[in-house]
Amino acid sequence: MQTKQVTAKLMLRAASALLFLAISPATGIVGQTHDDWIKYNSTEGHYSVLLPAQPTVGSQEASSSDGRKFTQYKAGFQTADMSYLIGYFDYQAPTIFTFDKARDGMVTAVNGTLVNERSITLSGFPGRELRINAKDEAGIEYDMRARFYDVNQRIYVLQFFALKSTPLEIADPKAARYFDSFQLSSPSN
Repeated sequence: MQTKQVTAKLMLRAASALLFLAISPATGIVGQTHDDWIKYNSTEGHYSVLLPAQPTVGSQEASSSDGRKFTQYKAGFQTADMSYLIGYFDYQAPTIFTFDKARDGMVTAVNGTLVNERSITLSGFPGRELRINAKDEAGIEYDMRARFYDVNQRIYVLQFFALKSTPLEIADPKAARYFDSFQLSSPSN
């Protein structure tokens, strides 16, 4: 139980800081997949993604480094040893989103070490994929993976956390399935 609470704390801290770092819900379940993962569809977010179960959804107000207010939307699901989180927010000019600042902010937010990163795309939109080793206040280590996409001034952030003790042959296929299932239902804004 303590591990699940620590995982939840790390996930919430990273989610709160993660979406904020980039600039400093009508949702539904569409159907079951062949092995009980669900296709989660966010009508407002204009995306769908596969998850092991129905996520908890929410939103929160945040402020950019220049004091501009914006709303971040998130959906997440966690087990005792893994967490899945997707969030998005919109930004307006003159704000400029940069993948480098987002990466640096995420690494700092989870007190982590960047393992690797690469540029990616989704439907022609630019993105970045990260892998970070993180450790919480209790000393528990995590393997964190993240993808960011900038879609017409909407930032999508997908995260996957697994306890470092989780065998890669278990975590890797779940992370890949989650990330690779993410689709835009229509371009944002």
